Amino acid sequence: MTSFKALRLFQEQLSRLTGGSRFKMKVVLTPSSVNEAGAVVKVSLLKSVKDTRTKAAKGTRTLKIRLAVSGRIESLTGLEQALEAIERLDTYFESEDLRLEETVEGENSMQSVRKIPNTRIRQVTSPDDSFIDSPDSVAVQDIDDVRFIYLTIQED
Repeated sequence: MTSFKALRLFQEQLSRLTGGSRFKMKVVLTPSSVNEAGAVVKVSLLKSVKDTRTKAAKGTRTLKIRLAVSGRIESLTGLEQALEAIERLDTYFESEDLRLEETVEGENSMQSVRKIPNTRIRQVTSPDDSFIDSPDSVAVQDIDDVRFIYLTIQED
C-alpha cells in the first residue's frame, strides 16, 4: 500500500466516524482550500518513513499524521460540536486492535467495512491547550485540539 492511499483510507475512516452524530464534521486532507466558520477535522501528513528498526519490521512504513479539530467557535452550538468531535475521537482511539479500514462492495452490492491486516493505528495527544480565547473578540474562541497519529502499513 502506498502512503497516499493509506492517508485517503484514514480520511474516509474518520469521515465515517464523525458522520453519525447530530453534527456532521467535515474531515479534510491538507493542503486544502477549506476555510469556513466552525470546527473542521484536519488530517495533515508530517512524515512517511520506512521502518528499519528490526528485521520483522522490514517492509513496513510508518506515517506520522497531525490530526486536529480546528476552527473558530462563535456560539455554544459550535462549542458543543467541537467537544463532540473531540470526545468521538478520544473514544475511537481508545479502541483495542485499531486498524486501517476500507470499504468493500459485496456480491449483492452491499458495502461493508473491512479491517486491513498488517496495519496499526496509534495515537499520542498533545499536552497543549485546545481552546484559545480570540484576542479580537470575547464572543469568539479558537480551537486547535491536536493529536499525532502513527499509522503503520505494509509497503507494496
